[in-house]
Amino acid sequence: MECASRISYATWRLGVFRILERPCSPAIRTSARYVSTSPLRSQHHDALPDEISQRERPSQQLPQSPLLSHPRNRANKTRKRRPTAADDEELQKNPWAVALASPSRQCSLTGARIPRDLLGEWGMVKRPDADQVYLLPLDLLQDSLRSPKPPTPEDSSTGESSTQTKNREDQIGRRLFIRILNYLPLLQRISEPLSRKTRSKKTPIMRLLPFRWKHPQGPVTAHEERKIVWRENMPQFVLQSMRKQVVRELVDAYSQPGHLDGTSVWTVLDVPESSEAGVTAALGRLEPFERMECGGVLLLGSPSPDTVESSLAVPDSVTLPQTQSTVPVFDLSVLLSDVDLGRLRESLHFQHPALFFRPASHATVKTMLSLWRLKRYLGDETHS
Repeated sequence: MECASRISYATWRLGVFRILERPCSPAIRTSARYVSTSPLRSQHHDALPDEISQRERPSQQLPQSPLLSHPRNRANKTRKRRPTAADDEELQKNPWAVALASPSRQCSLTGARIPRDLLGEWGMVKRPDADQVYLLPLDLLQDSLRSPKPPTPEDSSTGESSTQTKNREDQIGRRLFIRILNYLPLLQRISEPLSRKTRSKKTPIMRLLPFRWKHPQGPVTAHEERKIVWRENMPQFVLQSMRKQVVRELVDAYSQPGHLDGTSVWTVLDVPESSEAGVTAALGRLEPFERMECGGVLLLGSPSPDTVESSLAVPDSVTLPQTQSTVPVFDLSVLLSDVDLGRLRESLHFQHPALFFRPASHATVKTMLSLWRLKRYLGDETHS
């Protein structure tokens, strides 16, 4: 045998390749099979429920991300329940939800952005017997502005063209209005400077009108700018208009069909005294009914002139014992004048000393908001 140190590298490499490429004998393959270190399949399956379930991986002992340890299925994501038709109908009968859901608009006097239903719409109204234009609250004068005059023979002979022209003027007039917060101290403060006569060609009231109205860009002509007038008694005029609107809407709300019996729209209260304790005790004696928290208390006082009124202060609001929610209190003996209160008491239903009013339709919701606007208009005057 040759010495391993004396053979060439090529000979040694060739010998190694021959050993590696030589096929194994059956005995070698059998022995290799018995010395295999892999566990049998049956033993592996037997160890799964006992050993592998209790065995913990080293990586599991490290802090893990909640995205991996608690995966969440996107398909089962919790979402807010969409409102049903019943939910929308219930919100439409809630006057406070209706007022707050109205879009915010800017007051032309204060610059504050307030829900639209809590602002008044003011526009220009031409005086029929004079060449003057007044800035008046249009939302309080809708009935008087829309009431048609009795037809005369001269009007009937004018034909169809005059009617079309009048309708076109009404449509143009409805577009021109500004929104102002109806508040008695605010109107009292601005009435004197706005009604003051000056030597200027333009009246002081032009400072209230937006720039897009004014001449020459807007629809108001230069002649009309000199004729716009602010009433000196505007605070009292607005108060009278709001009182008339409240009385009219209260009577209409009670006379609507389907609201007289069995709907809990009007409920008589037995109030011994017009105090917070007396009103709360009267409300506690009522049987609970649906949407009770959307209502309000109306105090009309006694129709008898010999009755001595209580000297206790009337609260602004009280808490319903049934729902633990706050409802407003409207003292109509203060909010309305004696003439308006007497006109309201012509209806037998309003001769009770106190009523609980809960809106149930669009008309009654509108009535509740009118009561609220009248109370907010007087402000601190209701406690004087």
